[in-house]
Amino acid sequence: MKIRNKAVVTATALASSVALATLVAGPANAADTLPITFQADTTTVIAKTGQPVVFPTTALATDVDLVGGTVTGTLALPQASADLKLGPATLANFTISIVDATPVSGTIAAGGPAEAPQLELNVAQSFKIRIDSVKPLGIGGTGSSGSAALDLIPPGSNCVTSETTANLTGALDAIDLIQNNEADTHVKGTYTIPQFQNCGTYTSLLNGLIAGPNNTLDVHLTNPVFDVGTQQAIASKVAL
Repeated sequence: MKIRNKAVVTATALASSVALATLVAGPANAADTLPITFQADTTTVIAKTGQPVVFPTTALATDVDLVGGTVTGTLALPQASADLKLGPATLANFTISIVDATPVSGTIAAGGPAEAPQLELNVAQSFKIRIDSVKPLGIGGTGSSGSAALDLIPPGSNCVTSETTANLTGALDAIDLIQNNEADTHVKGTYTIPQFQNCGTYTSLLNGLIAGPNNTLDVHLTNPVFDVGTQQAIASKVAL
């Protein structure tokens, strides 16, 4: 079981319906939160071009409020690179960063049929999007690798959007999570890419290719770790 500090818990007790109800509703004598950290593999698809942008693997560290049925977390996405396409043509390679991100916050609730209980997530995160570089392909460079010397984003500029919000939903298999310490689920939603500002001569072009509504965001959650310390600490969180 992937529980830090060598904590050992009886799987049957954790998988019981009583423990499941405790996890999302919380009895009066339970501790306030249950920390769970997931591996997060995140992909966004730009609606205007259909272009996926895959972020490097990172962690989603969450705290589940056992009393209020809420969840808060931290998801700090690393810088990502992708090709910028227009139809079948690849125009450039670009890098983006997610900046000024708020905590992930929302609700977690018991759901699904009795024989296959789920923990349903409904969360949101606000952030800004910054374009760090746009390097045209085949111009002064080496074809598909782009041009090392030519960057359409001026040095020292801050080519960034205003704040936007992604609303995401998904469901965790409760038995897998609680009994087996496993997860394999996608938390998905859409968001708008606002207009970019301060990008230099090509600001309008970049907005025409990238900015707009209905962009998708998919966070694939796996490998949960219950960061609760000792066996006694876990027992207190699912105490009857």
